[in-house]
Amino acid sequence: MKEYTTVGVNEVVSENVIEKSRFIASVKRVETVEQATEFVAAKRKKYFDATHNCFAYIVGDKAKFSDDGEPQGTAGMPIYECIKNNNLDYICVVVTRYFGGVKLGAGGLVRAYSGAAADVLRDCDKVQMRLCCRAEVVVEYPMLKAVRKAMSGRAIEEKAVYGDKVYLQFLFLEELSTTISDIIQQNTLGKGVFTVKEQVLSPYTQSK
Repeated sequence: MKEYTTVGVNEVVSENVIEKSRFIASVKRVETVEQATEFVAAKRKKYFDATHNCFAYIVGDKAKFSDDGEPQGTAGMPIYECIKNNNLDYICVVVTRYFGGVKLGAGGLVRAYSGAAADVLRDCDKVQMRLCCRAEVVVEYPMLKAVRKAMSGRAIEEKAVYGDKVYLQFLFLEELSTTISDIIQQNTLGKGVFTVKEQVLSPYTQSK
């Protein structure tokens, strides 16, 4: 699994007007090429009367972009480059244009589409998908408080089951696995049982 940065789960839209042309940029996190294709189709349906619905998406090792009738290289590629320059993945950006009667020229189109993409991405929350471990920790009741205190700030407690002992489920960064294991042993006098159940990619929200 490869770590990557993407956008928040909510769709974000921004709009600006350049030389009387209206540019509407929409961005959404996508998990698959099919989701990206569906997002583009939804925007084409919503803005059916627009002059152009240009787009670009990157989904892991798959990418695609389209000028949708604009001069070659003036729309889809600039959107794609904007996504790449922001180091984002699993994302689709659609920039819709309503032509206002003033031609922008090739250079003006590139600036308009890349600017629209940059504006909407600037408005998005960025989410870093980090390699994490999900582990089960089994401790005796007298040691529970100490374990929870030691794990605070280092791991997220996702679940607790109370039986003959306490069965805790924690999520933490994979790079902390050895540290977490040592913490459990130190705070249970070696009696705690620490078992990594799976490795997952989990979101860590960054501030804008």
